[in-house]
Amino acid sequence: MELENWSNIRDKFTDNILLGNGASIAIDERLSYRSLYKRVCKSGGLNREIIKMFEYFKTTNFEFIMKLLLEASRVNKILEIDDDKTRDYYHQIRDSLIDTVRHIHPICQNVKHRLCRIAEFLANFHTVLSLNYDLLVYWSMLVGNDNLDCQWFKDGFIKEGGEFERDFTFLYKPRPPARGATLVFYPHGSLFLATDIDGNEKKLSHDEDERLLGTVLARWKERDYIPLFVSEGGTTEKFHAITRSDYLTTVYDFVLRKITGSLVIYGWSASDQDEHIFNAIDHKGISDIAVSVHKKNPDWESYCEEIANRIALTHNLKNVNLYFFDSRCEGCWIF
Repeated sequence: MELENWSNIRDKFTDNILLGNGASIAIDERLSYRSLYKRVCKSGGLNREIIKMFEYFKTTNFEFIMKLLLEASRVNKILEIDDDKTRDYYHQIRDSLIDTVRHIHPICQNVKHRLCRIAEFLANFHTVLSLNYDLLVYWSMLVGNDNLDCQWFKDGFIKEGGEFERDFTFLYKPRPPARGATLVFYPHGSLFLATDIDGNEKKLSHDEDERLLGTVLARWKERDYIPLFVSEGGTTEKFHAITRSDYLTTVYDFVLRKITGSLVIYGWSASDQDEHIFNAIDHKGISDIAVSVHKKNPDWESYCEEIANRIALTHNLKNVNLYFFDSRCEGCWIF
């Protein structure tokens, strides 16, 4: 089986791109997270009682358990119930998560040479959907806007306090001197997104991108912000987590379900754990799909067959034009 060269098909694909974990792994293998929850457990940061909470609620998502503990602590305080355990356990989870993220996430300075190339690549699309919780795409947006000296990349968090503008479609209109615009969304959230104790979702930012990771981790610790990202569980659990968030629900219903034209899938395995993503893009508006393939994977041809069969059996996608291309082609992502 022969793969397409990205340069031969790139002009067909300027509408949407969906980024999976493979995109992050290409930059730093530490981001090959099979399970952030397992990493935290392995670190010894969670005692048996905390783990029992995750097991009882049948979840491995931190945001759900952290929110439960913080709300329980708040209720106990209002009712003047003497209880330090819920607050202590919240702190244990939060601090273990901070330590793990700090250990596996690259610092901006070490990947900065990649960010300009990513920005150049992503600027060719109208809509970017990143399923990764890391900061790589966000850093690339900042670098891209700085290099272009305009507001080309936008994420919709423009309201007071860093909150999301749900009526975001006007942002597709270029803002001079920009001659175009790329909107970036995070269907599973990201490290720089957080929820406060009152349920307000916001973007955590810093004027200097090199200090963003430190700022995010510090604000989790200082202000009881709950991280807004979904990195764990099966498709049902992930979908339930999405429905608990206004931002994630908006992205799911009004971006994923509404994309039209061409779609590039880069670094995404389309596994059963993300069936909800595949279901969302199953509609008649998509005409062409291009899927990246990592040729160093000895089973890459089987992967292509699996994706082709899956799309052929999917009601609204079975007639799309399907292409497979080498993920390491020149001009693609960081290559």
